[in-house]
Amino acid sequence: VFKLAEDLFGIWKKGEDPFVKFPIVEHPPLTKSEGVIVNQDVENVIMQIGWHGPSIGKDDASTYAADVFSYIVQQPDSRFQRAMIDSGLAVQANVHYYTQRNVGPIRVTLVTAPDKAKAALDTLYKEMAQFNNPNYFTDEELANAKTLLEAEDLYRREKLSEYTHSLGFWWSSTGMDYYRGYYKNLRAVSRDDIKKYVSGYIQAKPHVGVALVSAPAQAAAKLTEQDLIGK
Repeated sequence: VFKLAEDLFGIWKKGEDPFVKFPIVEHPPLTKSEGVIVNQDVENVIMQIGWHGPSIGKDDASTYAADVFSYIVQQPDSRFQRAMIDSGLAVQANVHYYTQRNVGPIRVTLVTAPDKAKAALDTLYKEMAQFNNPNYFTDEELANAKTLLEAEDLYRREKLSEYTHSLGFWWSSTGMDYYRGYYKNLRAVSRDDIKKYVSGYIQAKPHVGVALVSAPAQAAAKLTEQDLIGK
């Protein structure tokens, strides 16, 4: 294979280094919080709040903490799920971080009914204000989150098609060294790491709140752009 590659492509001239010729354009930081209401023909009220999260190569420790924290608050018996789902305020509530080298986005998604939208948002912002409270999650939930993350990845490896996609994602977005050390660094995440992540990227940080809602539902919900940014 290598001989054929040399025979067929050896005469090709080496091109310019694309990373030098086309340097990565970094996303500018958000300077203020903004709310947006989008009217579409949907049944429920779908709300999403987003922040600029940690970037690979700049704050790797917070990327691991972000993953672990997301899996803490998605556990059915977590304080977050009890406040948002068990209370009846929302039918879906999740926190998600997407690992990227150039600003990994953090998103909180809520799905609720029009008559509960304002109360759900109010409760959400109250919960987020407590995210770095030492009592917000238990040691057991912290350990469970790490186990869930590791188990999910191991299950993906059982299907070659999923494993190749997973490898491609990590190689292109973080590099294989990050992937190879993922479990080790995941297990090392501490409460202090999570507190640093929450304080550094979520609490009191500029964010964008968006609501997808139909016109009739908006008439009942009476959402405002200020509601969406927690004002």
